[in-house]
Amino acid sequence: YELLSGLVGSEVCIRDRLFGGVPKGLESGTHLRGDINILLVGDPSTGKSQLLRNVIGIAPLAISTTGRGSTGVGLTAAVIIDKDSGERHLDAGAMVLGDKGLVCIDEFDKMNEIDRVAIHEVMEQQTVTIAKAGIYASLN
Repeated sequence: YELLSGLVGSEVCIRDRLFGGVPKGLESGTHLRGDINILLVGDPSTGKSQLLRNVIGIAPLAISTTGRGSTGVGLTAAVIIDKDSGERHLDAGAMVLGDKGLVCIDEFDKMNEIDRVAIHEVMEQQTVTIAKAGIYASLN
């Protein structure tokens, strides 16, 4: 833990995320998700990326990507057309593949604003709604 010295608050948040919260259903019918979203912000070279790499190494299900190389479609789902049959199907993105696990997006600030908006539904509602190329689906 010498590499992570000084990041005690971040370590506690990540530990809590790894073990997760508990979803609750209220008598009124409202569902409260138990997932915890974390945003690490700090100066360059303070160990944020290294911390994410270490967490990815110990998490049972973890998907890693970068803001620079990610698109909204790559994070949620893409419609793929089969060359031979012409049929369309959904190809899961990072947020779908990381369901019930951990999705780490490094360099989030480098992500395009439009692509950043695509993950709001996933983070808030725990679903991905697709309405593309004649396919309408809700993945949860």
